[in-house]
Amino acid sequence: MAFFSRFGGHGPLLCGLALTRIIGWGSTFYSPSVLVRALDREIGLNPEIVFGGITILLITGALIAPAIGRQLDREGTRRSMCMGAVICALGLAVLAMAQGPVSYLASWFVIGLGHAMSLANVGNVTIAQLMGERTRRVIGLMMLVTGLASSVFWPLTAVLMDAFGWRATLLVFAAMQIVIVLPIYAAVPRFRHVPPSAKATGAPSPGENGRVPSSLRKAAFWLVALAFSASGLVSWGLPLHLITLFQEAGLTQAEAVWIATLSGPATIAARAIDATLGERLPAEKVALSGLLFGPALCLALPLVPMTIGAAAGFVVLFSAALGVISVARATLPLALFGRNGFAAMLGKLTVPQNITFAAAPLLFAVMVERLGADMTLIVSAAIQAIGFAAMFALVRMLARA
Repeated sequence: MAFFSRFGGHGPLLCGLALTRIIGWGSTFYSPSVLVRALDREIGLNPEIVFGGITILLITGALIAPAIGRQLDREGTRRSMCMGAVICALGLAVLAMAQGPVSYLASWFVIGLGHAMSLANVGNVTIAQLMGERTRRVIGLMMLVTGLASSVFWPLTAVLMDAFGWRATLLVFAAMQIVIVLPIYAAVPRFRHVPPSAKATGAPSPGENGRVPSSLRKAAFWLVALAFSASGLVSWGLPLHLITLFQEAGLTQAEAVWIATLSGPATIAARAIDATLGERLPAEKVALSGLLFGPALCLALPLVPMTIGAAAGFVVLFSAALGVISVARATLPLALFGRNGFAAMLGKLTVPQNITFAAAPLLFAVMVERLGADMTLIVSAAIQAIGFAAMFALVRMLARA
């Protein structure tokens, strides 16, 4: 948190926004990994239905992201985030009262609306509107803290469930949205939109319009979308099932949970390195390095016995690669396409990405159950290789431009 103090009067607000990300992602996206067995036992929801809630959340975000992006460019993020926090709280309360598949999945539609309005790309747009040329560094520093979401909320959810049950746990999460998250969002300054025609004359700064020539923007857009959609299919699916995957491979539940929680610190360490050194390299080359290690690790793990050491090593290194990729996914569009229309561009990228991300939880639930641990990892490697190939093509294209 001390890192944020160097950014003028926005330091406390950035700390608060980091906290809202931990709460927002931890109480929604990561909670089914811990809730899955209780939901199966108490209301008869199989893992496909449970993780299907995440699919609905992401599809909902994909459908409304372009419209939200255009609105954020015009009006700023404050009102959208405040409304999103209230809607997330409502969705979590509905989830706490679920009695079966219909009410369970309906609650995730509501959560998805709030998620798209307050989390997802909205926080990065807020940073871009506040911080200008320092956006990439601030996003990297912000993600140092938000990488703790799973490591904080997996054990927190387990403790609350043991003490109060899963329904009360979700009501606590709903209350957090109103008591903690909403006041922080309300502190975001009002945004004053300045149309391009009203800006000062002269050459725009490099950050205004990005590095991609207009003739290559369409090709660059689709290569970025393919690279992050393919890698995201794995990064949004496999981590949710690491606990189950390790248990299927012979580890105990306690061992699997402990090992899975290493993902947060490993992700943060990678993001710290990126925040410190990343600005010395083009964002696309940073992304390429992260996309190289994922397939290699997924191919290597099935070749060794599934021990605590092997599983822990995989989680640490794989999560570090995902940490680099996640920062690149947030910062590369800004570097390539510029701050002008940044929210609208993120909204367009969200459509193909979220459709792919939406399939990830359910796809990996089926793969882990039907294919087993080793084949799931091999398929993961093949999918990530597609993302690496797309990013490699982008790097080559930019080098020739």
